[in-house]
Amino acid sequence: MTASGRETGETLMKARERVTRALRGQPTDRPALAYLFLGGARHVLTRVGRPMAEVGRDAKLMAATQATAAGMFGHDSAMIPWGCLTVEAEAFGCGVEHPEHYYPRVVTRPLEDDPDLSRLAEPDPSRSGRMPVVVEGLARLREQAGDDLFITALVVSPFLVAAELRGMIGLLKDFVADPPYVEALFDRVTAGTTRYIDAILATGACDAILFENAGACREMMGPHHVERYLMPAQRRLIAAARRAVPEVLLVEHNCARTPYFDAIQGLDVDAVSFAHGNLGTLRTLRGRERGRPMAWIGNVDNTRTMLEATPEEVYREARACIESAAGAPFVLSTGCEIPFKAPIDNILALSRAVRAGF
Repeated sequence: MTASGRETGETLMKARERVTRALRGQPTDRPALAYLFLGGARHVLTRVGRPMAEVGRDAKLMAATQATAAGMFGHDSAMIPWGCLTVEAEAFGCGVEHPEHYYPRVVTRPLEDDPDLSRLAEPDPSRSGRMPVVVEGLARLREQAGDDLFITALVVSPFLVAAELRGMIGLLKDFVADPPYVEALFDRVTAGTTRYIDAILATGACDAILFENAGACREMMGPHHVERYLMPAQRRLIAAARRAVPEVLLVEHNCARTPYFDAIQGLDVDAVSFAHGNLGTLRTLRGRERGRPMAWIGNVDNTRTMLEATPEEVYREARACIESAAGAPFVLSTGCEIPFKAPIDNILALSRAVRAGF
């Protein structure tokens, strides 16, 4: 292994193949390690020498930053966009500001004071906001990495995009007061996001799409709202990705404390990326369409452990996660993004854990 954490040697499996095989439940040379968003961003951006605000709006820098993170930390995967959840919302008409050293944030919402859907923009992935930056960034990263990285595109769920457009409180009130409006809003968002997915997959750069859907949880809403609003839109989005590129791997990410795993089981996805959940339940999850167990991606504590524990404590927790999989399709990762200021030795402990083997 090099000083950066990446392995060398002709006998080792390429990272792209390793993650693909792990998610499909096929034998690998060692456990695979996935990188979510832009974990440990302070260390990566210091190495790149550019602030977050610049990196997030430049396709070349976006790709270089993910490649740099992989070299520093030894992960098998990379993700673009790297944790920003506002790309889709901006393309639909949200105003977004770009803090120099943190993720972009929504500052104005087209539907917050006036629910008229005609106020929404129609996203065009070739020119709307940062959508073309993401598409180009994915292509650049594949060209740069070859088979040395498993590349994931991040797509935000229709629910979370709608919540940005309307405001979370307003949308949850609409769930009760105006169901037809919510369904119409979700239809618009799903259609626009489908065009974005088509453009992403047309690059040929992606091995997987990760759908950010942490809102599908008991802290936020009841099961009847999940089934009426969230999952129909999510299923349409997933089906669109399957139609576009049948072999692409699809991942549902839900880092909430109480995810609706029963609803996730009804999705045609290959894996669930999670932070919290009963492992006995996860072990039985089967995709409705795929007819085989879903892979797990997770679930080292991304906050307390990664930020506050010692490297040896991180290592032990990571090894416990690997051992808990007990032969199930599994990729080690943190439950959600590693904090910006997590100690670099804690991040490297994850790489040590997978290189210890099964």
